[in-house]
Amino acid sequence: MSDTDGKKTLGLRGGSRPGNVKQSFSHGRTKNVVVETKRKRVVVPKPGAAKPTGAAAAAGGDPSRRPAGISDAEMERRLKAVQAAKAREGEEAAQREAEEQARAEERERRREEQEAKEREERERE
Repeated sequence: MSDTDGKKTLGLRGGSRPGNVKQSFSHGRTKNVVVETKRKRVVVPKPGAAKPTGAAAAAGGDPSRRPAGISDAEMERRLKAVQAAKAREGEEAAQREAEEQARAEERERRREEQEAKEREERERE
């Protein structure tokens, strides 16, 4: 008996429709299931919006440093978010510094009170 007799070539089954597949369970049951396929969205720029104005082009910065596929509006939002984060970081640093200074003053005040108590007790003896 020859290996090529009666055998088909290896290939993919077409199935009833491209969105349907057969799901087979371990106990032998099969079920037809609809499968959702996600497709990449292709965005075609409008001919009127192809040329940005001078203000929008200047706000975008150097286009060679911009990540691919980012619009001017998205780049502006990202720049604003970075600036806001830097400002918030500066405020938090100033607040931490003020809190640290307040803690240092409190420690110094308590140390002086403790020394005053000890001096008072030594004088009583």
